[in-house]
Amino acid sequence: MILALAVLPACGGGDGTSDDEPGATGERSTEAPLVVLLRYGGPAGSNDRVSVDAFGVATIVSDRSDSGSTRTLSRADFASLRRVLERSEIASLKRNYLDRRATDAYQYDVTYKGVTVTADEGVMPPSLRPVVDQLTKLMAP
Repeated sequence: MILALAVLPACGGGDGTSDDEPGATGERSTEAPLVVLLRYGGPAGSNDRVSVDAFGVATIVSDRSDSGSTRTLSRADFASLRRVLERSEIASLKRNYLDRRATDAYQYDVTYKGVTVTADEGVMPPSLRPVVDQLTKLMAP
């Protein structure tokens, strides 16, 4: 029993921060990201990736840049992203929305709650569009 009590302080907490708030300090979890967007194709054939973790920290990686970047979403932006993710009802969507006639168009993979939906720019489901729009804004320099 004494051994168990001695180990508890090492389990975290107690520093006054709340890990459920964007930008919270403290140890970051190694859990899977909240959401991941892959954007590829387009006129230049680019490949971009944006992931946002459960703390509202976005990681952006692009084949047009030598290094990735991170930014912390504001509380309002993070709350808005969570709202559009829930409203997307991604689990009820088909897994693929592909337009075989599309040329030089972007294709997107959105992964949320273990479900990935792939959609071409011109045939994206309306409920997924706000998610893609918010995440692609994070790619802007």
